[in-house]
Amino acid sequence: ENRSTMSNTNAQTQMSGSLSEMMEVLDSRLHAEENFDLIYRVMELGDRSCALYFLDGMTKDEILEKIIEFMLKQADGKGLPENAHAFSKKYMPYGEIGLAKTVEEAIPQVLSGITLLIVDGYNQIITIDCRTYPSRGVEEPGQDKVFRGSKDGFVETMVFNTALIRRRIRDPELIMEAMQVGKASKTDVVLAYMKDRVDPELLTKIRNRLASVQVDALNMNQESLAECLFPGKWYNPFPKVRYTERPDTATACV
Repeated sequence: ENRSTMSNTNAQTQMSGSLSEMMEVLDSRLHAEENFDLIYRVMELGDRSCALYFLDGMTKDEILEKIIEFMLKQADGKGLPENAHAFSKKYMPYGEIGLAKTVEEAIPQVLSGITLLIVDGYNQIITIDCRTYPSRGVEEPGQDKVFRGSKDGFVETMVFNTALIRRRIRDPELIMEAMQVGKASKTDVVLAYMKDRVDPELLTKIRNRLASVQVDALNMNQESLAECLFPGKWYNPFPKVRYTERPDTATACV
């Protein structure tokens, strides 16, 4: 009964630390009984109960299995640390680990493929980034071929695209600033620029426009985003935005 009476206000602020209450909120918000691809598993870890939440098809099963195996071996018959931060330092062998302080912060992450680990008594959720996306190879774009030059191209996975630019610009001044746009889609958007060369006024203007975009979803990705950033008619014959599928072209522009 306590689980069902936990208010939305508590879910949006500090979490109670009770595993049953946090699971009740997550099950309700994520519609766990209706979504077949949302997997959750409750297990015993040391002297506490814990729960894992992740999306089927967006998690590297082998890595998650090794993480669970490592945690179970390390915590066998032992008492766990007093807080989530200490737990992540001692029992998390994988590098991309984070802490979510609220359920509101954790829900977009699990929906993007990140695994959630909830431990009874901790008022933070441990996030494990061992996700994977269905993707195609970075072969040359069909509409933008060249006789000389690289034969790779951008794909639909954002991290792959940022890596294609990073491998060409090995400069600490290259900034990849991530944000999300779209109320329903929560599309990942990266603002890439050279910090020592960018026009600060233009950068601030673009950043503010991205933050103020009011749209439900970016179904056409960059085309939809461009329309949101530059609304209204444009009588100048020169384009305001340019599209490219080639990482070398994008790198030259950056």
